[in-house]
Amino acid sequence: MKRLTLLALVLAAGAVSAAPKADAEKGKQVATTICAACHAADGNSGIATYPKLAGQAAAYIYGQTMAIKDGTRAHGAAGVMKPMVMNLSEQDIRDAAAYYAKQQGKPGEANPKENPELGAKIYRGGLSAKKLPACMSCHGPSGAGIPGGGTEIQAYPRLGGQHKAYVVEQMKAYQSGQRKNAIMADIANRLSEEELNAVANFIQGLH
Repeated sequence: MKRLTLLALVLAAGAVSAAPKADAEKGKQVATTICAACHAADGNSGIATYPKLAGQAAAYIYGQTMAIKDGTRAHGAAGVMKPMVMNLSEQDIRDAAAYYAKQQGKPGEANPKENPELGAKIYRGGLSAKKLPACMSCHGPSGAGIPGGGTEIQAYPRLGGQHKAYVVEQMKAYQSGQRKNAIMADIANRLSEEELNAVANFIQGLH
């Protein structure tokens, strides 16, 4: 009897903690009416200030948007975005994230004059002299990101094709402590200005 009771409690707890299912079709309406002005209807933002969302993991989009909504992410353009998401429910955000995750990301182009060779070296092999790991060890050879343990949690987000300016801005936010992530802060602070710009340029053309 005790075993049955314990099992019932475990199952009940699991049911409570299970995240609601996302509806990408409903998310499309949210994306096209609220998000499209900055991120584009298909998630391929043409404005370097705003990140491309197409093909990004839904869990990552959801987590970052919720952080902006609750104020725990407030640097850069987050201040502009906060009023846009304040009236969205968690389900709205979950739905929009699912919609953008299903969109096809369009590759960008690396500037051949901004040291793509150095950028490729850092992304693919790191810098041993600085004990800097290769970016691809976490974000994948093509920048597609790596999921966390086969779950819906996205441990490492998609980077491939992301705007150089946006990547640089985020890395500087890690350097200054405006954006919190111990691993990324350590990596960002090992990069010189030249190295950061080079790897961000390479990432922009990565696909």
